[in-house]
Amino acid sequence: MRSPALSMTHAEKQARAAVKRRVLLAFLASGEVYTTLSIAAELLQSSERTALRLLQKLAEEKLIKVDENVMSHSSLKLYGISAHGMAMTESAHPSAKPFALNRTNPNSVPHHTNCQLIRIRAERAGWTDFVPGKLLMVNNSARLKKLPDFLMTRPDGRRVAGELEHWVKSRKRMVDIISAHLVQIVAKEYDLVYYMTPHKTALDRAFAAVQFVVIDHKKIQLNDSHRARFKTFDLQSWAGEM
Repeated sequence: MRSPALSMTHAEKQARAAVKRRVLLAFLASGEVYTTLSIAAELLQSSERTALRLLQKLAEEKLIKVDENVMSHSSLKLYGISAHGMAMTESAHPSAKPFALNRTNPNSVPHHTNCQLIRIRAERAGWTDFVPGKLLMVNNSARLKKLPDFLMTRPDGRRVAGELEHWVKSRKRMVDIISAHLVQIVAKEYDLVYYMTPHKTALDRAFAAVQFVVIDHKKIQLNDSHRARFKTFDLQSWAGEM
C-alpha cells in the first residue's frame, strides 16, 4: 500500500511538519519539560526516524536541549525544552521550567515517561486539562498534603488524581495515602483517584486489606462509598477507560 505521505504536495508536507513541531514543543512547554525519542514518536504518531529528525532540527534551532549522559552504559537521550523554546512557544505554561542538563535522576526517567504515555492515551480518548507532576510541585504552595503524580479531567467532567504505582507499598503507607486522598476529595480538589500499575491484582489485594483510615486523628472504617473513589488499571492496557 502506498504511503499517504508520498501523495502529499510539498506545501502539505510542510504544513504537517509544522503541526508536529507545534505539538511537540507545546507538550514539553506544558510542564512535561523533557521526553525520550520513543515517547516523542508516540506523541506525534510517527516513526522514531521521523521524530528524531524533528528533534535534531529543534536542537539545532536551540529550542530544545539534548542530554546524552543520562545513564552510564546507555544510549538513552533526553530531549528537553530550553528557555528559548519556552519563550518561542505561545502555549507554554507560565509556571513551567526549562530543562536543565545533567540534573535528571536516571531512576526517575521511567516514571516520568510512563506518566507521559498515560497522558497521550488519555488525551486521545477525550480527556483534558492534564497537569503533570512537575507542574503540581511548582504550583502546590503546600495546598495539597498528598501530591498525585498528575491531574486530569475525564470526558464526563470529573476530575481525577492519577498515581503511577510501579511497586505496591506497605499497608501503613497505603493507609496514609488513602487517608490523604479522601481528605482532598472532601475538599473538592478532585473527585476520584486512578492508580495505574503493572501489578493490578496485587494492588487490588493491597487496597482490599486496608479496612480503616485515620483522618483528623480519628479511625474511620472504609465503606463502599470510600472505595468507589479509587480505581486501579493495568498500566500497559489502559487506553482512556473511565
